[in-house]
Amino acid sequence: MATVGGLWFNPRNLGNYVTDAVLERGLTLYRGQKVLDIEVRAIDNGRWQLTGTVQGSERTPYKQSIRLHINVHGMLTHWDADCTCPVGVDCKHAVALSLKAAYRTQATANATPAKPPTDAELAAARLAAEQRTRDAAALKVRQWLAQFDAMDRRSSPRPDSAQAESFVYTLCPGTTQQKTQLLQLQLQKTYLKKNGEWAKPKNILTPPYPGHPLFDAASPAEQELLRMLKGMASGSNHYAYALTHCAVVEGAAGLLALQMASDTGRLFTVADGGFLGAPLRWSAPRELGWSWQEAAQPLASEPVWTLQPRLAHSSENAQVYANHPPLYLDAVQGTCGLAQTQGIAPEQLPLLLNAPPMPQSAIEPLQLPLTRRLAAVAMPPTLKPLPTVQGVVPTGHLHLSPVAKKDEAEVGLLRAQLVFDYAGLRGSWDPVEPSVIVQQSNTRTLLIRDLQVEQSMDAQLLAHGLLGTPHTGYHLPGPQSQQTWLDWADTDFAAFRADGFTVTRDDALTDWLQRADALDVQMQAQNSNDPDASPWFDLSLGMEINGERHNILPWLPSLLNQLANAPADEASGERVLPPFVYMRKPDDSFIRVPTEPLRPWLAALLELVGDRQHDLDGDSLRLSRMEALRAGAALGEGAVWTGASALQELVAQLAGRSALPEVPLPEGVHASLRPYQQQGLNWLQFLRRAGLNGILADDMGLGKTLQTLAHIQVEKDAGRLTNPALIIAPVSLMGNWQREAQRFCPGLRTLVLHGQDRHEVADTTHAHDVVIAPYSLLQRDREGWLQAPWHIVVLDEAQNIKNASTLAAQVVAELQTQHRLALSGTPMENHLGEIWSLFHFLMPGFLGSQAKFGSLFRTPIEKRGDTERLAQLRSRITPFMLRRTKALVAHELPPKVETVMRVELEGPQADLYEAIRLTTEKAVREALDSKGLAKSHITILDALLKLRQVCCDPGLLKLESAKKVTRSAKLDQLMEILPEMLAEGRKVLLFSQFTSMLERIEAELKARSIPWVKLTGQSQKRDAIIDQFTSGAVPLFLISLKAGGVGLNLPQADTVIHYDPWWNPAVETQATDRAHRIGQTQSVWVVKLVAQGTIEERILALQERKAALAESMYSGAQGRKEPLFSEDDLQELLKPLSK
Repeated sequence: MATVGGLWFNPRNLGNYVTDAVLERGLTLYRGQKVLDIEVRAIDNGRWQLTGTVQGSERTPYKQSIRLHINVHGMLTHWDADCTCPVGVDCKHAVALSLKAAYRTQATANATPAKPPTDAELAAARLAAEQRTRDAAALKVRQWLAQFDAMDRRSSPRPDSAQAESFVYTLCPGTTQQKTQLLQLQLQKTYLKKNGEWAKPKNILTPPYPGHPLFDAASPAEQELLRMLKGMASGSNHYAYALTHCAVVEGAAGLLALQMASDTGRLFTVADGGFLGAPLRWSAPRELGWSWQEAAQPLASEPVWTLQPRLAHSSENAQVYANHPPLYLDAVQGTCGLAQTQGIAPEQLPLLLNAPPMPQSAIEPLQLPLTRRLAAVAMPPTLKPLPTVQGVVPTGHLHLSPVAKKDEAEVGLLRAQLVFDYAGLRGSWDPVEPSVIVQQSNTRTLLIRDLQVEQSMDAQLLAHGLLGTPHTGYHLPGPQSQQTWLDWADTDFAAFRADGFTVTRDDALTDWLQRADALDVQMQAQNSNDPDASPWFDLSLGMEINGERHNILPWLPSLLNQLANAPADEASGERVLPPFVYMRKPDDSFIRVPTEPLRPWLAALLELVGDRQHDLDGDSLRLSRMEALRAGAALGEGAVWTGASALQELVAQLAGRSALPEVPLPEGVHASLRPYQQQGLNWLQFLRRAGLNGILADDMGLGKTLQTLAHIQVEKDAGRLTNPALIIAPVSLMGNWQREAQRFCPGLRTLVLHGQDRHEVADTTHAHDVVIAPYSLLQRDREGWLQAPWHIVVLDEAQNIKNASTLAAQVVAELQTQHRLALSGTPMENHLGEIWSLFHFLMPGFLGSQAKFGSLFRTPIEKRGDTERLAQLRSRITPFMLRRTKALVAHELPPKVETVMRVELEGPQADLYEAIRLTTEKAVREALDSKGLAKSHITILDALLKLRQVCCDPGLLKLESAKKVTRSAKLDQLMEILPEMLAEGRKVLLFSQFTSMLERIEAELKARSIPWVKLTGQSQKRDAIIDQFTSGAVPLFLISLKAGGVGLNLPQADTVIHYDPWWNPAVETQATDRAHRIGQTQSVWVVKLVAQGTIEERILALQERKAALAESMYSGAQGRKEPLFSEDDLQELLKPLSK
C-alpha cells in the first residue's frame, strides 16, 4: 500500500469531512498529547476501523470509533466517526485520533489483519454503517431545517438590531467527586449570526430578573422557566461553577424545567470550544438494559468482561446519566429524556455505570455477591448455577482453646469459636449475609442460611456474659472475673451443652483443671526435746490432689488474695466465700481448691502471709511462739491441725474452750473472792505460766484491784516475786491502792512514790513488794524507771496510755519486766487506735505496726463498718482480755435507772444559741474548706464549746451579748428538782465538766441555804471532803467530771445528776459507777439534763454510736456502718435549734 511522505494517509484529506475550526481544534488536542490509546483494525479492501480514547475537558476520557477507507495512493476516500462526547459525531476528538493514526509508521500501516472477519461480522458491520449513514443524514436534515428556523427569526421584526441576544439552554454532563456523571441544565445567552448560525454563547453573570430586556422579551412560560432555574441553581450543591447560571437536573422540578427548556426550541448540547452543539428535544422514556461484552484486550491472558448499558431505540453513542431520576442524552438523534431502570435502585445506577472490567478468574470466586447484586441486571455469561442447600435448621458447635498468655489481659483465659452446622456444611460467616458459598473438597454449594436461628445462638452466648461474634470468636474481657471460665470448665461446660451446643476442647486443655480435696495442716515444734518451751514452730499446709499430698504454701498469697476479695453479705456483713477458688500452676493449668476447709484458717493465714515476708517457697513456714499463738488465737471454729499438742492446749485455754487450772487463794489474802474474781485470779496465773500478758477489763466496781493484789500475793508466796511489782495509777487512785493492799494483803510491803520526798525513798524500792507511782512521774524520772527491773508492771486505768505517741506510753513500753497487766473498765473509749496502744504495751508487735493495724483493721471497721474485720480483730484480742459486766456477775447489785430530762431553751437564751451557732458554723466551714477536717480541730472544738456553754448557762461565755442573758433554763430546772430530791432523803452526786458551772450552782444553793460539798482538781484535803458525804453529814456532792470520774467509791449515793453531757460515754459511765458499784444496796437514779433540740441532744446520739463500737469489740455484736467522727457529724452538731 502506498504512503504519502512516510505517512499512512494525507491528514489534509480530513478537511473534506469537517470544518476548518474542528480540524484546527483536533490538531491542538493531538499536539497536546491528549490521545491516550489507539487500536487499528483492518477490515478488507482498504477499509479500516480505528478505536481509542482522547482526553477532553471532562475527567472521564471520550471514546471514539472511526471508519475510514484509504485508496492505493494513500488518499482518504471515506471518513466518518462516532464519539461519546456531547457533539457525538465528526468531532475534534475523532480528528485528533485520526491524526495519531496518520502519523503511525509504515509498518503499522502495512499491518495485516490478524484474523479475517466472518460473514456475520461483515453483515453486522454493514448494518451498523447503514445505520450511521441514516443517523448522519437525519442530523443533516435537522440542521438543514434549523436553518429555516434561523431564517424565520432573521425575517421576523426585532425590537433592536439584527443581532439581538436570546437565551439558550445547554444540557451538559458534569462529574461529582465520586466520579458520577450527572446532566446539568445551564442558562446562557447568544445571538444569531448573519449566516444563520448561533454565535458562541456567553455565561450569564446576573440571574435574569423582571426589567431585564431579555427577561421581559421572554414569553410568560419562559419567564416561569427562568424563575425555576434561578431557584434550582441557588439550591444546587453538586457543583460550584463560577459565573454560571447552572443546576443539576433532579426531581420533579428539574424534569419540568428540562421539558420547558426543550419547548423553547433553544435546548442544545455543548460542542467543542464552548459552542452550541446539536439541538435537543424532550423525548419519550427509553428502557435501560444491560449486557456483558468481552473487551478487546490483545495483551490479556484471559477473557475480560465489561458491563455495558443499552438504551432501547437509541444510537450507539447515547449516554445514561445517574440523575434522580436517571436521564439519557442521545446527541445523534437530538433527544433527551427519562431512562427507565427496571429492578435497579436509583442509588445503585452510578455503581453499575462505573463497573470495572472483570477478568474471568475474578468472576467465579465472587459468584455469590455477583449473583446477589446482578441477578436483576445481567449475570456474567460464564457463571454456572450452584447446588443449593435451603430450609435446614443449623446446630451450634463450640470449640474451646486457650488464649496466649500475652493476650489474657485483654481477652481472658479461653476463646470459644462458634461454628454452624447445616447438614455437614460448617462454618461461621458474616452475620447479615443470607446466603454463602461453601467449599468442600472440590464442590461448591450455595447455602441459604437461617439467620434467625444463628442469631439466637449468638444471643445465648452473649447472655452468658461472653463478648464477640461467630466470625471472630467469643471471650470474657480480661478485666472481668475469669473464674467464670473455670466454673464452666469444672462442670465440663454443662451450661453450653444445656443450651444445645456441641462442645469440643483443644488438646492444650487436656488436664487443664484438676481438683484438690481436704486441707491438711501440721504444726511442729522445732525443739523436739522440749516442745512445750520451743520458741519456734514449723507450719505446713497441704492438700490432696489425685490421692497425693501437695504443698500449697507457694499458692498461699494468690489463694488468700482471692478469698480476701470475696463480696460481703449485705445483711450480716460476713464475707461470702465461693465454694471453690482456682489456683494457677506454673504450667498454666489450674487447681480447684475448696474454700470450706480454709474458712477457719482464713484470718490467721491472711495475717501470717501479710505481716511478714515469709519464705513461701519451702515446705513449711517458720513461726515464732508469738506468731504461733497469734495464729492460734485467730483460728475460727472447726480449725483442725496436728502436732504441737502443748500449743494446741494453750490456744484452747486462751479461747475459753478448755477450763483453766484452779489457783488456791493464798492465806495472805484476807478476803473471800467471788466466783468471777476467783476466775480472774485463775486467768492471771494462766497468763503468767504461758509467758503472756493481758487486759483485765471488768466493769468498774467489780474488784479489779483485789484480783490484782491476790495475783501478786500468789507470786510472792511462790517465791517468784524476786523484783517488786510496779503499779502505775492516776494520782486520785494511789491512796486507794495503798488502803486496799493494807486491807486485803497486809503481808505485801507497799511503797508509794509521789511528792517531793520520793527521791529519798527511791533507792528502797526493791525492799518492797509493791511500788505505787503516778503516770505523771514516768517522764520526770524516766531514767530511774527504765533502769530498774520489775517482776510485773500493772497499769491501772490503762486508758491513760490510749495515745501511743504520749511520753507516758513510750516509757511504760520500755520498762524492764517479765509480765505486764493492764486494768481498765473502758479499754477503748473513742477509737480502735486505743486498743493498739494497749497491746503495744502488753505484747509489742502482736497487732502489727500502727500503720498496718490502721489499714488492716481500723480503717475497714471504723470507716466502712467491715464486720468481718471486726470479728477477726475481736477473735485475736479477746483471748488476752477478760471482761465481766455487773449485769453478768453481780446479780445482787440493784438496777440502774437512767432518765434523760430535756429542757427547752426559750427567749433570749434561744436567740443567743442560734446567733452563736450561725457564727461558729461559718467559721467551721471556712476552716474545713481551707485546712480540712484533720487540721481544723482547734476551730471546731472552740465552736462546739461555745454552744455547750450556752446550753449550760449563758454566763459561762465571755461575750457582751451573753452578759445580757440573765436566765438559764437548765439551771432553773435543776433548782426545781434538786430541793425535791433532797427533801425525799436522796444522796445526790452532781457532775459537770465546767468548774465555773459548779460555782454558779453553788451560788444558787447558797441562796437557798442548801448544804453541799465540792470536789475539783484544785481541792485540798480530798479525803476529808469525801468523808463529809459518805458519813451522811452533807447530802449533796458537786464533782467536776475530770477530778471525780475515777477513783471514788461512793455507794452511799443513790442519785447521779449529769448537768451536761460529755462526748465520751465511757467517762460518764465511770462517773455514774462511783455510786453504782459493789456495796450499793439501793437502785441508782441517773438523771441527764439535756437542752432540747441543741448540740447536747446530738452529743447523746454520738455517745450511743461510740458505745456501740466498744460493745461490739467486747461482745460479738455487729459493728456500725459509719465512721466515729466525720464532717457529717459536724453538720449534725451544728444544726439549728429545733423544738
